[in-house]
Amino acid sequence: MITRILDLIDASGLSDSAMCKELELGNGIIGKWRKGIQKPSTDAIIKVASYFNVSTDYLLLGTNRVSTSFSVEDAEWLSLIHQLPKNAKLEFKGELKGYIKALNHSCNDLEGLKEAK
Repeated sequence: MITRILDLIDASGLSDSAMCKELELGNGIIGKWRKGIQKPSTDAIIKVASYFNVSTDYLLLGTNRVSTSFSVEDAEWLSLIHQLPKNAKLEFKGELKGYIKALNHSCNDLEGLKEAK
């Protein structure tokens, strides 16, 4: 993990000090990582992943380098859905598909009416 993080930092061309400022980390943290004195915190891993647009899986495991970014709104929806019991998730999924289908059908009907005029 630390090798991948340091490789990204080194490839950036910024000094450790400048990178600490960019990532809003305490001064000297990256130097401590380099010396093995301290390991990156979860917060630091997330900041590095976000800054370099890589996934945390890539930093931690070496897989899935590309970050899958979600908007705040998307994250809120996912959080709400994950709070549902499994049966409710399946029901909600079906209801949502039906709603979207009906909405699309309704929009197509409106478009047809506009074209007929």
